[in-house]
Amino acid sequence: MKKCGYCGKEVKDELDFCSDGCEKSYKDENEKDERRIKYFAGGIVLGLLVIAVSAFTKSVFMVGIGVIIMGIVVFLLPFTTPETIAFLGYKKAKTAGRIAGIVLIAVGIWVGLI
Repeated sequence: MKKCGYCGKEVKDELDFCSDGCEKSYKDENEKDERRIKYFAGGIVLGLLVIAVSAFTKSVFMVGIGVIIMGIVVFLLPFTTPETIAFLGYKKAKTAGRIAGIVLIAVGIWVGLI
């Protein structure tokens, strides 16, 4: 069976959402995401720049800081792929993105401090 594009509940094959509320929430969240994507990209680029600088300074600590920056960005702005959204639904995909951000932060701490 097909899943609701927002909450992930099973729906009839001809429907994309389980309710009008889910459809409205999905559209509202997508509009917000479109405005926030530039901040996401900027944060990821900042993290990559910090990692690139660490290559010149040979500082493992800076690598950790760069990964932590990217983790914070992914946690605050958890954009996921359309395939993930189709598989889990929008809400669960956001949760999975936040978990990935937490994992990145943990990896950054591990790399930078150990």
